[in-house]
Amino acid sequence: MNRIPLLMDCDPGHDDAAALFMALGSGVFDLQGITTVPGNGLLPNVTENALRLVAFLGEEIPVVPGCVKPLAGECRPALSYHGATALDGVILPLSQRGSLGENAVDFMAAKIREAAGEMVIAALGPLTNIAALLLSYPELKGKIKRLCLMGGSTSGGNITPAAEFNIWHDPEAAAIVFSSGLPITMCGLDVTEKMALRPEEIEEVRRSGRVGALCAQLFDYCQDTFGGNGRDLVVHDAVVSAWLIKEGLFDTRRFYVEVDTGKSLSRGCTATYIRPFGVGCKEANIDVVVGGDRDGFARLFIDCIAKLG
Repeated sequence: MNRIPLLMDCDPGHDDAAALFMALGSGVFDLQGITTVPGNGLLPNVTENALRLVAFLGEEIPVVPGCVKPLAGECRPALSYHGATALDGVILPLSQRGSLGENAVDFMAAKIREAAGEMVIAALGPLTNIAALLLSYPELKGKIKRLCLMGGSTSGGNITPAAEFNIWHDPEAAAIVFSSGLPITMCGLDVTEKMALRPEEIEEVRRSGRVGALCAQLFDYCQDTFGGNGRDLVVHDAVVSAWLIKEGLFDTRRFYVEVDTGKSLSRGCTATYIRPFGVGCKEANIDVVVGGDRDGFARLFIDCIAKLG
């Protein structure tokens, strides 16, 4: 089976780690590089986390740092959730390899050219690097097969009443990406919060092997941070990997989505025209994942992690 060429743009992050494990365990992808973006932590921290995760897995996937801050404004990392390192709760050995010296945008551009129209991008953090890619290399837009992102919501946020964190962190970048004409799948809070893993499923992950034990340890930190022990756990970014592995598990619908870049409380909102006749509505531009088979997702996640041993 020919594997799908994949770039993963992320800000590791507990759920980013889970998404990485799932993608690699699936055997579906040729992961050609990991590019990092500030979001869950500052750029040096999330880049170091990516390097350590790759080393832990025994892989030689290039890790390339991207933009240092959002297109407009400063970084506002999610330290209250992911901790000071953005991957608190585990101690991973130092990587013997450093990140590549080139910029993530140039690295992605080169890989997209090589893939001849087959490249898929999984964007698990703010869309700063993706917007910078489109601004720097507009001629490559037609060579990206699909961008699948974790971000947004059709019905309220998790960082403000209106906005989901990844979009809120860099709305200007998100607006560029959403209006670009790229084939985009949005895995927002509408679906991620319906795909929570149950405690007994996390225990099955823990027992599955070395990678599963680390994954469960990451989940333990998330549970401890918010007093959620014994409750279901949402693993947002893993839904992107799952959609790319097995799209049929999910209910995906096409809507017109616009990002609010204003200065009001709705900044970062992904305004979704559920009804196609609303004032200001244009032709549908985003494939929005609105639900799916939770049990199927959980089984797929467990199986992918187990394959890594």
